[in-house]
Amino acid sequence: MTRPEHDTAGRAPAPVIQRLLGDPRVAQARLGKRIGRLPYFTRVESATGPITRMEGRDILNFGSNNYLGLANDPRVIAAAQEASARWGAGVTGSRLLNGNLALHEELEDALRRFYGRTGAMVFSTGYGANLGLMSSLLGRNDRAWVDEEMHASVLDGVWLARANMKRFNHNDPEHLLAQAKDDTASGLCVVEGVYSMRGDRAPLRRFLEVCRETRLALVVDEAHGLGTVGTRGLGTVEEDGVVQDADFITITFSKSLGSCGGAIIGDKAQIEALRVLTRPFLFTAANTPASVAAALAALRILHEDPGLVAQLKERVRTLREALMARGLRPLPSDGPIVSVEVGADFDTLQAWRLLWNRGIYANPVIHPAVPAGRGLLRLSVMRTHEEQMVRTVADACADVFSDLQLSHEGRGKVAS
Repeated sequence: MTRPEHDTAGRAPAPVIQRLLGDPRVAQARLGKRIGRLPYFTRVESATGPITRMEGRDILNFGSNNYLGLANDPRVIAAAQEASARWGAGVTGSRLLNGNLALHEELEDALRRFYGRTGAMVFSTGYGANLGLMSSLLGRNDRAWVDEEMHASVLDGVWLARANMKRFNHNDPEHLLAQAKDDTASGLCVVEGVYSMRGDRAPLRRFLEVCRETRLALVVDEAHGLGTVGTRGLGTVEEDGVVQDADFITITFSKSLGSCGGAIIGDKAQIEALRVLTRPFLFTAANTPASVAAALAALRILHEDPGLVAQLKERVRTLREALMARGLRPLPSDGPIVSVEVGADFDTLQAWRLLWNRGIYANPVIHPAVPAGRGLLRLSVMRTHEEQMVRTVADACADVFSDLQLSHEGRGKVAS
């Protein structure tokens, strides 16, 4: 018989628990749930595709990172099913001990060949790849020069290393140079090929020049660039011609490859050193067979059919043109993330809610993910979106901006 569920009672919470429950972000989340405007942790009830079942409704989904649609590809699904049947549901251990399957090594080999490098190292998550790389490369007295819009996984890795974090202005290699040129401490520079909130790309060629001048290692996170940028889909490193020059490239499998996991790509000697030094790699369970096989199948599909990238770019172009034709001004980008600036956090959440009411799912981006007063509606384009879907979401965005009296230039409320 199932025991009744209940919370702990009869004593005051410990101080650390009181602090946890009293965090302003917790109160904000509770308020959002009460007024029906919390746009996070939405319950998904089907596979993630252009039309996705959410909270009991079929929703037009422009909030997914399934950029190439490979999470739903029958070949990828079949590979995951076959791997589970052969290798089991999980490996039940770290790769250091009992979890280093031939399947993991096969994916690493495919990744290094895809990028034309000599080494690759697979992690359970893309977050873990960045966390492991930062915490292994950096020491207590080192400098980590980080773009001000860098992903949390890099920031947490720098914190774990107890290194000195230095921020430079977004996509501004000259600001990096001005700060780093007279600094004699060893360190690295980390940028994203495609930034996750605004969708803009880093000028990698110039960052590489600055790093060479200042003797910094260059790390490029291609989480959103893999499968979306470049002729072959290698990312901004391909578009800017620095695939062989970046010291490390990090990726995730959870976007264009439609699976879960991540990897570091670089030179063999450096990767082999990381393999025995990286704690988030050594002391966590290895990826499940299904996730590795799915990522490997998706990578092979991308390698064999780079035309998928061109198809995605065409969908992105259609959405941007449709928004602009309706008077909206998406932020400059040619990647799969199309963001429109709304303004205040409340207006951004209101805009999200109005889209949701019309059967459209997007991502509202509010402070602290972006500067205060610069909230965004973030639209993620999938190759599998139909042209009419793209035009439908453009119409809806224009209506929402009109209903809320928002400036089409993305500067908050229209002056009355």
